[in-house]
Amino acid sequence: MMEKKRMAALLAAVLFGMSAIPAGAVNLIDTDTAATDSAEHAELDLYGVRATVTDRQDGELTVSTETAGTVVVHIAEQTIIMDTQTGLPTGAQDIKKGDEVYLYCGEMMALSEPPQVYAKAILVNLTDEHEPASLLSAEQVKRNADGSLTVQASDGGLTLNIARNASVTPFGTKNKAKLEDIRMGTRFFAWYDTILESYPAQASTDKVVLLPSEDDTFAIVIEGDMVAGEGRMTNGVAMVPLRLTAELCGFTVKWNARDRAVHLTNGTVQTTVTIGRDEYFRATALPDADGMSRPGALGAAPYIAQSRTWVPAELFGLLGEQIEMRGDALYLGGVPNAFTGEADETNAFNIVCKDKTLDKGHMENGVAMVPLREVGEALGYTVTWDIENRQAKMNNGKVMTHINIGEDSYIRSVMNGDGTEAPVSFGAAPYFADGKTWVPAKLFELLGEQVEMKGNALYLGGTEN
Repeated sequence: MMEKKRMAALLAAVLFGMSAIPAGAVNLIDTDTAATDSAEHAELDLYGVRATVTDRQDGELTVSTETAGTVVVHIAEQTIIMDTQTGLPTGAQDIKKGDEVYLYCGEMMALSEPPQVYAKAILVNLTDEHEPASLLSAEQVKRNADGSLTVQASDGGLTLNIARNASVTPFGTKNKAKLEDIRMGTRFFAWYDTILESYPAQASTDKVVLLPSEDDTFAIVIEGDMVAGEGRMTNGVAMVPLRLTAELCGFTVKWNARDRAVHLTNGTVQTTVTIGRDEYFRATALPDADGMSRPGALGAAPYIAQSRTWVPAELFGLLGEQIEMRGDALYLGGVPNAFTGEADETNAFNIVCKDKTLDKGHMENGVAMVPLREVGEALGYTVTWDIENRQAKMNNGKVMTHINIGEDSYIRSVMNGDGTEAPVSFGAAPYFADGKTWVPAKLFELLGEQVEMKGNALYLGGTEN
């Protein structure tokens, strides 16, 4: 029977810390072979595999697997143990030697023999008639006109359609649940036997079990790996700091103290959110234009904590921004390596730097825009993100600059010198899209680089001839 394997390894075993391992539980192996063995173990994936229990002790199982051989599986207080036929919780004491189980584990611990892992979930009561339940996390959620949901999961590798009349129940409680409770960041089990072999893979389900919400934090990531801030899960809803996230996405933010409301606009769309009211809408911000979506709930009202206003991350999806939850990170602008290159090429041009062709740039209102980090690093600059000041910074050891999303103002400073030139405008502000920060190509000319547009190509450092 084909096992439903994860499309990619988890970012890290963030759910359980290693500090909970009982003293003496890990046997260190010979340091001469440690590097080889740990490297082999790191490649083994125990997220969604069948195993046979060969031994059982308090707090751990020893199992035999086809992919990893003998493995010690630690059971923590947070480990979910479920009957895959009923979706009901069961106990570790019910697992016996010789039982077949289905494991969802974190990464293997290095320098241990046999390999050791923590179990996120263990499924019991397996059959050959149906696949075990799949443990998933909603990375993106689309609510369809027919009442069904389309959920992206498995690091973008699975598109799951959840039927309008699907059975939705919370794990281990008698509380009621509904389809609307599935939001970005929600962890859940889903049952399906058939997967269409495409990319992303596609499946449908009519049975879902929601897992307990966790008040965990997650990173807010831009440029693929730049951490710009931190969000939090609150009652199963991914919440983000309003001003930080809005400004990263190019919105201006205005606080109305009298109404305890915040207005956001980027010149194209706008909205107003009110503290304590789970009601969100999107309206046009274009002059002489009408249009507003019907107000709806996103699962949590805005609130103030730690001197910040917090809103559901899905608000920015409502406003047209690309957002995606992957593991313990929320990506603004999408995940760069998931970009297909199928975007509108109408105003696109090639970027050539030192005989190397980079990703395409594009024209915005007559201004040639290029991806800051890719071009900067190709020219020998170091590009970093300043969390405190919400700026992208770039230097090559001789000159430096910093840019603010949404501000058409650029400077050049000489490092180890005494000069910062007056700010200049290039007719376009930096913005964030497709997982990248985009800036005018003239910024690099300001920094002293050769920039030349020739035909449908932008040459950095001069043309080929």
